[in-house]
This record gives sequence, structure tokens and C-alpha cells, in this order.
Amino acid sequence: RSSRKHRPAINISRSPIRISAFLGKEIYEVLRQPRLILTLALGPFLILLLFGIGFRNEARPFRTMFVASESDQLGQQIEQYATTLGPQLIYEGITSSEEAARLRLRRGEVDLVIVVPTDAEQMIRNNEQAVFRLLHNEIDPLQASYVDYFGQIYVGEVNRRILQKITASGQSETSAIQDDVAAAHQSATAVREALERGDAAGARQSQDELDSNVSALDLALGASLGVLQGVEDTLGKSPDDSSTSAIASQLADIRTNSSELNNIQDNQSDYSAEAQRAALVEADLAEMETMLAEFQNIQPAVLVSPFRSEAQGVGPVALDIAAFFAPGVLALLLQHLAVTFGALSIVRERQTNTVELFRVSPISPGEVLVGKYLSYMLFGGLLATLLTVLLIFVMRVPMLGNWLTYLLVLFLLLFTSLGLGLVISLLSTTDSQAVQLSMLVLLASVFFSGFFMALHLLLPAVRVVSWMLPVTYGIQMLQQIMLRGQPPSLLLLGGLLAMGLSLFVIAWFLLSRLMARR
Repeated sequence: RSSRKHRPAINISRSPIRISAFLGKEIYEVLRQPRLILTLALGPFLILLLFGIGFRNEARPFRTMFVASESDQLGQQIEQYATTLGPQLIYEGITSSEEAARLRLRRGEVDLVIVVPTDAEQMIRNNEQAVFRLLHNEIDPLQASYVDYFGQIYVGEVNRRILQKITASGQSETSAIQDDVAAAHQSATAVREALERGDAAGARQSQDELDSNVSALDLALGASLGVLQGVEDTLGKSPDDSSTSAIASQLADIRTNSSELNNIQDNQSDYSAEAQRAALVEADLAEMETMLAEFQNIQPAVLVSPFRSEAQGVGPVALDIAAFFAPGVLALLLQHLAVTFGALSIVRERQTNTVELFRVSPISPGEVLVGKYLSYMLFGGLLATLLTVLLIFVMRVPMLGNWLTYLLVLFLLLFTSLGLGLVISLLSTTDSQAVQLSMLVLLASVFFSGFFMALHLLLPAVRVVSWMLPVTYGIQMLQQIMLRGQPPSLLLLGGLLAMGLSLFVIAWFLLSRLMARR
């Protein structure tokens, strides 16, 4: 005969009574350990709150020393260049000794040493870029990358200022051209007025002056239109819309019409055709004068940096760092609480030999699980309520979405996290083992859930770990509801629900094996 005893038949009508007994038991166990509640709930929250208050998302300023010869022209302008970068660069002076600057860097007296190239002009003439060397003493790879980025910004500012001077010089040459255009304009006006009076001799005299002025203008424009042409090419203007092409075309028309006026004859009965041609020259010169004036009126800084960026969010509100991390903090704390309570639950029953009572009692594994779920969901719901009030009504974190979907996400997050904790508890044999596994879950959640860094920064293979954590789904959906005001993704909701149900089934299977009579 088999020695295995059969479990007594379970009366389904008494199932709620047995479940409520577990509900009261677990509530009593939790209330008699207030320090455990404070440690589990407030401990991580206070740590994250302190981190959020102390974190500053600001660019780090560098105490910077320059190595350059003060007699060098570039070295004389170092301080002027250094002050254009704002608070990110703290000017610590200039020295001609690189070794002395390195010594100060090793001592920690400065954060950065910039060695200015001494033969910059010769290198540029040899078709090579002159190099600013940035010396730092950073061991953090992220800070070292930031130094490299900082150097690009500084060199970009130096390049911009040099180009600004070149452009200003080109505009000064254009100012001289305007004088030639004005003189040619006056000569063309004199030719037209003389022809209208019938004064052929006076017209020829003014025509000689016009030819001289047009020749000077032709020579000056050939050397100076390159600056304007370069700006227009950068802006992507087509030749048909180009001011440079228009000026060159007008100059060709001026030369043609001016040469036609070289054959003015005496004693003509009518000079209207010649006067009309002189008027055309006059009009072309007036239009050219306007175009050159427009170019000259543009600031060199605008010509060198014609574009700037301005980022604008399309979201309903502008978020600060605390508001952005608030949903992640909420999800992480709720998961940590639920996992830890669940992880200690069955282990405690095993150590107190309560499991032996379960084996001989009419209670089923499902009733045990439901009772524990209800009790810990109750505590999790109370904590979620307190945290929600703190975040939204005290810290003023925006809540833009629907409250029902918000509560649904919190429920699924607690349900799934409790399942994970109960599975850990059923796989553990001691309290310390359960706590260690719970802390591993917390550590993995901080690094892989999207709380600390965005998920797209992780390799696809590593993201598998992320989607095995309930908090990953919670963070994504709570951010969508609270900060964007949009409903959560049905795929994420379904994934979290499927994970929770799977963990419930696994916990039920493991608990059935534990409660089975032998």
C-alpha cells in the first residue's frame, strides 16, 4: 500500500475565508516590522531623492592655461579668444613654457592646458591645418571625450573669428568699389545730360571719364567678388539667383553700352539713342551700387556664421531633470518593494515550519498565493498612493494623461513584481539568499531598465535583459502617461500582463511542489 496520503477535498465555498486569513496574517507580519517597511520603502527613495537634488546637468568649466609665445600674433589674441566661450573656460593665464604648464596640470592647479601652434602660418601655407594640442589629466573616458568636444568648440571659435576678419577685409574692399561705382555713375549721368543738351564735345569728355571709371571698376570687382560668391555658394544659391552673377552680368552690360558711346558724332540732329544708352549705363550702375551696399551692410559675424540652431520641444510642457526621472523613481521603488516583500514571504514560512501546516490543511497553493498577492498589493497600493501625492502635488511633477490608465499600469507593475519576488522566495532557502537575489534585481533594474540610461544605448542582445524586468515596462508607460499625456502602448501593457501571469503560474507550480505531501 502506498504511504502517500491524499489531501482532503477542498471546499470551494470556504476558499474566500482561507484567503482572507492569509490576507490578515500577512498584514500583521508587515505591521509588526515597521523598520522593515521604512528600510525597504524610504531607504531607496531617499537615496534617489538626494541624487535628484544633487545632480546638476551643466557643462563642466575648465580652468585653462595656454602655452604660447606672447610675441606671436596669435598668442597676443589668446585671452580675447578665451573669453568668448563663456563660463565653460576659466582663463588661468598664458605661459611660454609647456613643461611649467604640464607641472601645474599634474598638481591639479589647472584642468586643461592648450598648446597654441607656433608655426601656424607656415603650416597653412603648406596646405596643412595648424593643431591646437589639449593636454588633460582625466582618467574618466567620458570626461576625456568631453575635453575633445570642448577643443572642437574652442578651435571652431578661433576659425570663426579668423574668417570674420577675412570677411570684414573683403567688405572694406567692397566699400572702395562703391566709390568707383559712384564715380562711374556720375560720369554716366554727365554723358546723358550732355547728350540731352546736344553737347557732343562735353559728352565725349564725360565718356572718357566713364571708360576710365568702368575699367577701374572691372579690375576691382574681379578681385573682390570672391567673398560674396563664397557666401552665396554656401547658402546654395543657383547662378540665376546669385547677386554675384547679377553684378557680373551688369558689369558686362555696362562695358558694352559704354563702348557704344565712344562714337558720338558732332552736329547730329538727334542724340536720343545715345542718351538712352547712357541712361541704361546709369541705371545699371545705380542697381550695382544698391547690391554692393546691401552686401556691405551685412555684419561679418553673420556672413561667417549665417546659421544657428535653436531646439524646441513639441511636448505640452518643458521638463526639468527631477520631473523626467520621477516616473522612473516611482516604478523602481514599487518594483523594489514588491519584489522584496515577495522574496521574504515564502522563505519566512519555510523557516518557521508553517509550510508543514499548509501540507496538512485543506488550503490550496492557489489560495496561499492569492492571499499573499492581495495583502502585498494592498501595501503596494498604499505606498503608490503616497508617492503619487508626493510627486504630483508636492513636487509638482506633471500628470498629463488619464488617471485610469495610470492606475492600471501601477496595478500591473505591482502584480508582476510580486510574482517575481514570490518566485525568488520559492527558489531561495534562506533570508540572506532571498535578499541577495532581490538586490541583484534592483541593481539590474538601475542599469538596464532605462532609468539610468536610455534603452537605445544598449546593444540589442543586452536589451533582452531589460525586457525581462517589470520596471522597464513601468518606466516606459508611466513616462508616456505622465509626461506626454498619451495612452500607454498596448504592446507594453500586454507584455507586462503576460509576464505577470507567467510568474503567477511559475509561483503556483513551485508552491504546489513545496506543499505536496510526501
